[in-house]
Amino acid sequence: MNNIAILGSEKTYSDKACQAFELKTKRRYHHLYFKSITETMIAVNSVTLGVLPIENTLEGFVQQHLDLLIEYDLTIIAEIDLHIDFAFVSHKPLKDTLKVYVQYAAKNQCLAFLNQNPQLKTSICESNSDSYENYIDDPLSGAIIPKHLLKSLKCDYSIDDIADESLNQTRFFIVKSQKNDYLLSDNYQNYKVFIAILPDFDRPGLLLEILDMFAKNQINLLSIMSRPTKKQIGNYRFFIEMESSFSNLVLIKTILNELNKKFHIKLLGIYPNIENQ
Repeated sequence: MNNIAILGSEKTYSDKACQAFELKTKRRYHHLYFKSITETMIAVNSVTLGVLPIENTLEGFVQQHLDLLIEYDLTIIAEIDLHIDFAFVSHKPLKDTLKVYVQYAAKNQCLAFLNQNPQLKTSICESNSDSYENYIDDPLSGAIIPKHLLKSLKCDYSIDDIADESLNQTRFFIVKSQKNDYLLSDNYQNYKVFIAILPDFDRPGLLLEILDMFAKNQINLLSIMSRPTKKQIGNYRFFIEMESSFSNLVLIKTILNELNKKFHIKLLGIYPNIENQ
């Protein structure tokens, strides 16, 4: 049985995403848990997959997680969507609580609650389970945790449903380290393609030229994100996501080969959209 690296502990959202992936693919993995997303991605190797939270309906893409795809040379093989909701737990009533432990992505999904309670000094954590563990040891504190954990965790006070919106979802990538052989199958009709474009230098019309290739061939782009290359101010890489039918994948590969003559194109994944089959 191969492994899968997961941020946090059992029953957190990354763990639930892993379980959903196992259910949809009818495969089982040995779960390995890590305290930080960096440790999680470092653990990904030839026999270990990884679960990477990548996008949320409230805050969009998790910016630093996009960078991890490049930094650790990861390949996306699937994605999983989960409904997300959060609760606040504390040792004392909310008005007497002075600090809240919260994971960095969860914080941005609960801003209204935090703004309504300015007495709470936020302490940022690497994972939701880390938030809970810190709260347990701090008698004047509270924590923001996944709502479903209320059934199994000990807490004196709790407030349900503190996310900014009730229709809150997070998308998780399932990633691996080795290059994907892209053995595509017509058993799946809906595919996703995720690429990074790494320009050597900036120039007028650069992004337009790239997008025009897809527009002329009527390829539907789902998202475009830019991230600094961290080498020079004003120098950015672009992440582009698109959808495709199985029959259209040959055309997309042809477009990418043409673009690769002018730009450095990194193919981060061609994978069946198992959420929409």
